[in-house]
Amino acid sequence: MKVFAYGSNMCSGRLRAYKVKPLRVWRAYLPGWKLLFHKRSADGSGKADVVPARADARVWGVVYEISKADLRKLDDGERGYHRCRLTLSGPRGGSFRGWVYRADPDTCDCGLQPYEWYKRFLVEGAEEHSLPSDYITTLRAIAAKPDPDRPRDKKKRALSCRLD
Repeated sequence: MKVFAYGSNMCSGRLRAYKVKPLRVWRAYLPGWKLLFHKRSADGSGKADVVPARADARVWGVVYEISKADLRKLDDGERGYHRCRLTLSGPRGGSFRGWVYRADPDTCDCGLQPYEWYKRFLVEGAEEHSLPSDYITTLRAIAAKPDPDRPRDKKKRALSCRLD
């Protein structure tokens, strides 16, 4: 199963927290889509989602090849998202189909921002997988807010975004 991660799951530590073990990992992008943080989370912050955009737009991310059992683990963990198959492109050309998690429409609220620790998962995950530097710069520029729950903030910041 090929799963495209464009949000916090780009960080390998997030996948380890789900107990998902990728068989293969590579970079790809979703052409004609853009990244938003309008998925309302139970913690009050905005989580990542992809929405259709102009033809020249693209969202970079990481493709994980995983087992069906690991796909079920992600399905269980990605509450408020649904999985759909979309066409992805590789950095050297060529296209293929993969699973992409998209926010359920009833969970979207355009007035949200991600927490700083969540934004770190995206930035460090993008760095970990050597996504294009201009895309990493775009991720760094995302407005984020501090998490008022200090114990949760500390726990989330303790997750490493490095491959083991």
